[in-house]
Amino acid sequence: MQTGTFIRVFIASPGDVQAERDKACHVIQTWNAAHSLSKSVLIEPVRVETHSHAVQGGHPQDLINAQLLDRCDLLVAILWSRLGTPTNTDLSGTVQEIREFAETKGADRVLLFFCDRDISSNADLDQVQAVRSFKDSVKQEGLYIQYSSVNDFAEQFRHQLDMALNRLMESENFAVLDLEVQGKREVTFEPEANTILVLASAGNSSRISLSRLMAGHELSAGGIVLNHRGNERSEAQWEAGLDQLENIGYAEDLGYKREVFRLTKKGYKAADELWFVLLLRRIELLQHGEHDYVDLRDIRKEPFFGLALSETLCRERLTALGELEQLELVKSDQGLAAVRLNDRSRKTIREHEWLEFAEPSVAE
Repeated sequence: MQTGTFIRVFIASPGDVQAERDKACHVIQTWNAAHSLSKSVLIEPVRVETHSHAVQGGHPQDLINAQLLDRCDLLVAILWSRLGTPTNTDLSGTVQEIREFAETKGADRVLLFFCDRDISSNADLDQVQAVRSFKDSVKQEGLYIQYSSVNDFAEQFRHQLDMALNRLMESENFAVLDLEVQGKREVTFEPEANTILVLASAGNSSRISLSRLMAGHELSAGGIVLNHRGNERSEAQWEAGLDQLENIGYAEDLGYKREVFRLTKKGYKAADELWFVLLLRRIELLQHGEHDYVDLRDIRKEPFFGLALSETLCRERLTALGELEQLELVKSDQGLAAVRLNDRSRKTIREHEWLEFAEPSVAE
């Protein structure tokens, strides 16, 4: 079982830098893809809209900070034309997050970015001045980084993240230390591992078969042969994907000389998340207009990696997405009939653009 270091990065900002917030997540996922397995470090971006939950009994900002900040190891704050709404103690929620995090975790764990691109003509001038005043207040401490565009922010954040991670690794003082305890999905899997997960989880049996034949190895999941038998490169790529699933605890050897595997409970959970992304991507391709609905039959018309998704399973997964408010659903007497994307599902698609799958490479 592979264990390692789990690092959470809180992303703080008002609502005028949404593109930068999304880009910060992308930079983190790219870092994971390049370094997570080799360094045994997994970084999770933490945002209010994805990690907080509704509670009562205090000021909203205080409740958010109590839920999230204590569990994070780094904070990246991004400011441009808005400072945000004042709280009981600070000029804004973002300022309170910066102050409290610096006080409890240390100023060296705060990455503060200011955007210097032109302000729009309809910007709130009081908010613009509030940002400038706050920037002046921290200038003497030299705690911030300036950027001019979203891509410039990505480059600067990537560099600052690397340096901050080096400091964290030297201190060995993290909010969370064990990937296995947390049960988090390893987001840095090879595309082959992701495809194995979704195919193995689609039927009643999660068996993954690795047959060692005279003419070469043959790996299959969900009844689909995945590699080109006899092609050593293809065999190595797909077996590496299976190794990743086993190492992180998503697949387990059934004891048949490493020839038969099955998904674990955690593997099924991770596969469900991957299926959600796949289905949303397909709906996006089929939905021609913002307000158009996509028929369930059209979603199932083309197979996923050679596997035809059953109508029952398709309905279940789409209904689950609807319950998560990721889709608008239309039902008929026979049940679910059509779906369409909403703002939340489009956001999910954008946040998972980095996620890759491999097509089976079996020879024709």
